[in-house]
Amino acid sequence: MDMVMNAVEYFNRGGLVMYLLLLASIGAGTVIVERFRYYRQKQSNFKQHYQELKQNVQEHTAAEVAALYGKKTTTLDKITAAGFRAKVNGRNVSLALESVAQLEAAKLKKGLPLLGTLVTLAPILGLMGTVIGMMQSFSVFNLQSGSPMAITGGVGEALIATVTGLMVATFALLGHSYFGYRLDSMVTDMERLGSLLEDRLAVLPQQNAKERGKEHDEAA
Repeated sequence: MDMVMNAVEYFNRGGLVMYLLLLASIGAGTVIVERFRYYRQKQSNFKQHYQELKQNVQEHTAAEVAALYGKKTTTLDKITAAGFRAKVNGRNVSLALESVAQLEAAKLKKGLPLLGTLVTLAPILGLMGTVIGMMQSFSVFNLQSGSPMAITGGVGEALIATVTGLMVATFALLGHSYFGYRLDSMVTDMERLGSLLEDRLAVLPQQNAKERGKEHDEAA
């Protein structure tokens, strides 16, 4: 209870700017939690994905592979499904892969610009709160009161806004840097998979071995 009361007192001493910093911290926290859950859902191991893909290509038709990966949720699954779907429908595989990759990358970047903005905005808000507090501390009323301690205490309270702004900016910066690193890694995997799919689908016949085997059994 004492900790809560101290936090409330600390917040109130920071002035009205603290409410803006509170909103900024809530926004940063919301984006970080949402992005963490989204990235965990979308990311997969590249080597494992490609090994499974090679096995599925041997065991299933192109249409079946497209349907299989179309039910999954990771970015690599989406790209794989788009490539095989384009192959089955006779469309340009390269364009299909590029379109899906751009769409997935855009979804991964969602929310990151907000974190980048808060990294810059939070310290500015904190500095503004400090300047306002110092202006009040050095106002003519405090000077006329003849109480230097009141002025000194007011400056100390004014610095609360700056400290809070730096804390919020640090929190947002850590989140932005972390997800930026994961974004680069996932985009690299998408590009690698896209190149491999183009090469593999270019030589993939319209009917794979399983389809030919089915037709042979039916003819027999």
